[in-house]
Amino acid sequence: MSFTKLPPSFWGYALETAAKLLNIAPSKSVPQTPYEIWHGKPASYKYLRVWGSPAYFKRLVGDKLDLRSSLCSVPVLRRSTRESRVPDRYGFVGLTSQLDNDPKTYGEAMSDIDSNKWLEAMKSKMDSMGSNQVWTLVDPPKGARPVGCKWVYKSKFGADGEVTAFKARLVAKGYTQ
Repeated sequence: MSFTKLPPSFWGYALETAAKLLNIAPSKSVPQTPYEIWHGKPASYKYLRVWGSPAYFKRLVGDKLDLRSSLCSVPVLRRSTRESRVPDRYGFVGLTSQLDNDPKTYGEAMSDIDSNKWLEAMKSKMDSMGSNQVWTLVDPPKGARPVGCKWVYKSKFGADGEVTAFKARLVAKGYTQ
């Protein structure tokens, strides 16, 4: 189905056909087909056709005296021998994944070659939060566990691809609430 140019609305029919064929197909390991077990009688194979054999399709429009069906053949799917290549539309994805060298943890940031710049970014963020009075330091109530936090690091790049700034953000671990 994925190699045809049919719309996605036909996937349901393909799935239904595959399930029907699997339910009526005989097997060596089981004496009865799933269809026989469910319905209590053997399945009918008279509606099955071989690919490429003649078939009839019902016409939806026409005059009263016109034929109600026309002869056609069950289409034979042919595999192309041409080489198919993935378009390079998303070639930049590989490039961006190579540029994502930001540290994921505090330990990685401190062992990084730019550790002094990461420390400066964290100090700048802490100073900013202190001057904006983001929080007030208090003792937690008895039996309460405080929500943890972690640093998130991000390098900012200029138009030439060089690192222009090191950013650090302190985020709460919301999943520990």
